[in-house]
Amino acid sequence: MGNILVHSRSTVTEQVLSPHAPAPAPVMPDPAQDSEQWAAWMLLAQDGDREAYHALLQAVLPYVRAITRRYLGRGEDAEDAVQDVLMIVHGIRHTFEAGRPFKPWLATIATRRCIDLLRRRSQRMRHELERDGAEDDAIHGDHGPEETASREREWDHLHQAVAALPERQREAVRLLRLNELSLNEASAASNQSVGSLKVACHRAIRSLHAALAGKGNTHD
Repeated sequence: MGNILVHSRSTVTEQVLSPHAPAPAPVMPDPAQDSEQWAAWMLLAQDGDREAYHALLQAVLPYVRAITRRYLGRGEDAEDAVQDVLMIVHGIRHTFEAGRPFKPWLATIATRRCIDLLRRRSQRMRHELERDGAEDDAIHGDHGPEETASREREWDHLHQAVAALPERQREAVRLLRLNELSLNEASAASNQSVGSLKVACHRAIRSLHAALAGKGNTHD
């Protein structure tokens, strides 16, 4: 099998964007034909065809970017995820088998990478909350197992409260608080105006505070 070396993320990008690289073959707009063409290029790339590999990378770039933006918004995280996915594809390209649909294979790689990044964001948020709680303990005195269990219940209650929010409020919380997008980025991703997002997020926070306080009120 041919050897195609990609030493870094920047090298992958250069292969896709270099003005001196050979132009890729035309890609048909039919998704099924896209998948067939991409699979053909991958099989050629596995045999050492650099032109086919470059054509493949350039062709899949918009598709991968659309997936990462769907999960991560339009910020730097999405662009970093695109490069991560291309690196993963390069690293495991030898595992792609002839006759296998290429798009689902690629989509699975991209989706799993985005989910990993979202999980890390969630963990980081939880760690920040726990750190804030530890700082409160240092000021007000440490708490025992009962208090720790109570905080765990509150965390679970928070997730349930977010899931129970009206759709627009839930989307505002996901984009602005979990995905950490700016208001303009969240507006572009959700087709809601900046003002509507502000209102939805404000109402969501009020609802979450009420839910955590045991009031269970929501605001439409």
